[in-house]
Amino acid sequence: MDRRKALKNIGTGIGTFTVSPSIISLFNSCQQDTIQDIVTFSNEQYDFITKLMDIIIPKTDTPGAIELNLNKFIDIYINEVWPSEIKMVFLLGLDKCLITHSKSGIEELKLLLDKTFKIDKEISDKYDDLISDYQEQIELGYKASIDKDILEYLFLKKLRDMTIMSFKINEYVAKNLLAYSPIPGDYKGCVDLQETTGGKLWSL
Repeated sequence: MDRRKALKNIGTGIGTFTVSPSIISLFNSCQQDTIQDIVTFSNEQYDFITKLMDIIIPKTDTPGAIELNLNKFIDIYINEVWPSEIKMVFLLGLDKCLITHSKSGIEELKLLLDKTFKIDKEISDKYDDLISDYQEQIELGYKASIDKDILEYLFLKKLRDMTIMSFKINEYVAKNLLAYSPIPGDYKGCVDLQETTGGKLWSL
């Protein structure tokens, strides 16, 4: 998978999260505590998402997802922030994926991710709408259900989106790989990205 393309194209749909002081504090604790307990996943689940995250953002000439402890952050974030119903369907999707792909090697998992995210746009838009509608109903306090046939897609989509978003709020990434301004100046709503930041995305 193309890391640069993925970072460029990621949107603000499912899987994103609000960057607040409490989230930054949570993120920093994951960077400092290298032996913290797993709180959301079983050992098998955690090993599996770790393999997937390492494929989504591998180590190259810059640190990858695992070197930055993004797997630990996502483990804690899901446990502390997500509504229990959203967490439950994510884990159902994870388990469904595990049943089929637990023995898969790296190349097979790469093909799985490529296949998932290269489906017809009309189908992916439909799936995303179903997931967004489900999440909205849960957040409003209503009971809701989701098509079991899209659980694996939901899991992989949310995992990819959260991996990329957590990568973008990492301090090393923000300061060294993205356009970083700790105290932004005047707001300029329509500017040339190449001219303003050398083509880099702004850090969050």
